[in-house]
Amino acid sequence: MARLSLIDSGFLLTESHHSPKHVAALLIFRLPKGKGPAWLRAMLNELKQWPPCFPFNHKLKDQPGPLYELEPDPAVEIDYHVRHTVLPRPGNDRQLLDVVARMHANLLDRDRPLWEFHLVEGLSGRRFAFYFKVHHVLADGITIGRWLENTAADSADDLGTPPIWAHEENTGDREESGINYLQMVFDGVRLLGGGVKTAFGVAALTAKIMQRRFWQGNSLIALPFSAPKTPINVTPGAARKISIASYPLQAVKAIGKARGATVNDVVMTLVDMAVSRYFDLHDDTPDGPLVAYMPVNIRTSEDEGDGNLVTLLQVKLASMHDDPLATLAEVRKSIISAREVYSGATREAVQYYALMVALVSLAEEMLGLHKVFRPVENLVISNVPGSRERLFFRGAEEIGLYPVSTLPPMTALNVTVCSYAGTMYFGLIAGRTAVPDLDVLTGYLDDVYMELAEATGVRVRH
Repeated sequence: MARLSLIDSGFLLTESHHSPKHVAALLIFRLPKGKGPAWLRAMLNELKQWPPCFPFNHKLKDQPGPLYELEPDPAVEIDYHVRHTVLPRPGNDRQLLDVVARMHANLLDRDRPLWEFHLVEGLSGRRFAFYFKVHHVLADGITIGRWLENTAADSADDLGTPPIWAHEENTGDREESGINYLQMVFDGVRLLGGGVKTAFGVAALTAKIMQRRFWQGNSLIALPFSAPKTPINVTPGAARKISIASYPLQAVKAIGKARGATVNDVVMTLVDMAVSRYFDLHDDTPDGPLVAYMPVNIRTSEDEGDGNLVTLLQVKLASMHDDPLATLAEVRKSIISAREVYSGATREAVQYYALMVALVSLAEEMLGLHKVFRPVENLVISNVPGSRERLFFRGAEEIGLYPVSTLPPMTALNVTVCSYAGTMYFGLIAGRTAVPDLDVLTGYLDDVYMELAEATGVRVRH
């Protein structure tokens, strides 16, 4: 069995019907020349013959307490996990996204291994899609990206690549557990010692944040309950809305380089300005800068395992949005400030601080505290690196890779970006009731992208 860390277990502890804690990838492929629906269905039947490996052949152990364990599932029902959907031809992107939104709204069955794989055929332009969904307790965006690369090929001639559930087994640094009471005692001593050290680390980090914000007067520091109230800070509900966009990576890099900013700075600015315009459209302009959760990878060169090694930083976004260059400069400064305040803290302290903040959001939702207090944050903006090279699966060219993420409690909007083969793919997911017109927000992303390009002198295709 594999024991989950408390951080990983946090995704299970904070999961609800309104806030499922699975993440997904939507991959778009073009059929190989001369192949059609019969080839797709034969391929899917062949893929089902591959037995799942860890963690796809493990399920949650039925046990009480806040710490969870995975145990082998002796009877994985592959037909339950691997599914087939056919769109009415010729299927368009909106039909695909509506289908994926319905799939993504459903909780994963905790009595089975926590994943699903869907083949969607019928897209126009000789395209088909994979929608791969896995619980966040098993993987973060970096891990999923590695799995996808490990089960893809760099040539259309390689026809033997395995499905994602059959990638080479890697238990990483998951702790093995068993009925060993002496080891349990040692584990308890180690946990107590580590817990005391981590508690001091969290206290030191909290003190540093307070010092920067109040004693040094750094107004860029985001504190819990400092985000403005907005229409997207509600219980997201069960239904989902999904939208997508894509922009050339080279152009985004050039926009950032022109102002001494990173790709991530540009991504955060694009979303900040687009959301601001969306609020203005609905006469819901917030009374201060938005606060975003910004997931940050905290792996080191020694961290080779799968699972979750990511934390959430709170980043205060821009106060004004009339000038795109001024907005970019302010967002860049805020991100630098957020990273600096967390620098020097241990990885465990940063992760536990983020978990505590997330539990505050959950308490707001469960106890109705949002009626009294301001939100912990307003939205999630994440940027995940993907393969630089064009990939193939069984001869089919992968032409798009869109992330489909999760919504935290009291948060009805998440924008996650994945770079792949020279393009940045934006996956927007929202609570359907809170943001029914998500495509309008996506249109504002296009507008802001063009404005930033023009302001920085970067030539882009219309």
